[in-house]
Parts: sequence; structure tokens; C-alpha cells
Amino acid sequence: MEDAIREIIETGQKIYHQGFVVATEGNLSVRIDQNTILATSSGVCKGELTPEDLVLLNLDGEILKNGKAPSSEIKMHLEVYRNRPEVNAVLHAHPPYAVSLTLVGISLDKPFLPESAILLGSVPTAPYGRPSTEQVAQSIQPFIKKTDTILLDRHGSLTVGKTMKEAYYKLEILEHTAHIIWLARQIKHFLPLDTFEIRELLKLRESTYGLDFPILPFG
Repeated sequence: MEDAIREIIETGQKIYHQGFVVATEGNLSVRIDQNTILATSSGVCKGELTPEDLVLLNLDGEILKNGKAPSSEIKMHLEVYRNRPEVNAVLHAHPPYAVSLTLVGISLDKPFLPESAILLGSVPTAPYGRPSTEQVAQSIQPFIKKTDTILLDRHGSLTVGKTMKEAYYKLEILEHTAHIIWLARQIKHFLPLDTFEIRELLKLRESTYGLDFPILPFG
């Protein structure tokens, strides 16, 4: 439990100081056992988390320890854990460049950069769901069994992993990719990598990087 507390607090500080969340935005959780998770509570700044800001609950959403209410987006986390037994960490943030691309209809489902193609695959954009409602959890259902990285239209991102560090790195790569695309669009229209190169990169994904988590294929 102490490791889970430390991981959440440290990652909360990272995403806050990186500008991936502001004020009380975002939420994080870690799986403790098959049916129990530790999650951030509602209305707390992720850069100022303490152990008292974390709540223990089961996969039915019932609070087991600490009387604070969990994040209003906890249903999205539960949706992940129920459908992905190998996932042990969920991270929801509001990375500004990635979110800004959803506002202007630019998708990250094409292979623009080799690193993100290998590590993230085709990143889907879940349809808009009203924050803090069932709509957000419902919006990720078509994708969560197929990929670890999802953009939420006009809202934020969802990254998951076997560890919180994995989930954080996927968020960092997502936002870095979005930033590069945003900068490139200020200069000129650009094309994605071709089909042959993508096939070769995906071979590297297994042979060189040893990555086994799911990604969506490029269309």
C-alpha cells in the first residue's frame, strides 16, 4: 500500500508541474489487488496530494477506507479495471496540446512520428462525454480493451499501464506528439508515415522494444 501511495503522490506532482493538469483537474488510481483500488479523492490539487487525499474502494465503487468521496471520474477508472485485469494504474489528465487538437478536429490516429507509432499506436478520440457523468465512462468502452491511450474529445486523456510509471510515460509521449503536430501545423500541411515504414516500426516494437501492451492498428 505504501508503494501505491507514493506512486500516486509522486505522479500527481509530475503531471501538475508539467502542466498536464491545473487546479484540481485530473485523477489517478492504482490497483491494490484484484478487486481493490486506491484513487485520488474529489477536489484536490494533484500537485499537493497527501496520503489523506487518497481513498480505497472496490471495483463496484464502494468506499472501503477514508470517508472522502473519490474523484467524480472514478467510473472511468472502474471501467478500465473491470475490463483489463492486467492493468494496475490509470491516469486521467488534461494535456493542453492534445486536448487542443480535439477542438479543431485533428486526430492522432495516424502515424506521424515513429516513436509514438511504436509506443502508442493509433490513438483514438472518444466522443465527447459530459465530465463527471456516466457519459465519460461510456465513451471509452469501444476502445479500452484495444489500447492503453485514449483522447477524450474536448476533455483530456486516459492512459493506463501495468505500472503508474508506464501510464505516465504514455501521457508524456502523447502530449509531446501533440505539441510537435501543433507546431508543424503552424508551418505547413504534412503527411503520415507510409504503410511500409509502419510495418517495419511495428516489427521493432516487439523485437527491439519488447512491448506487449495493446495498441490500435493504423487504418
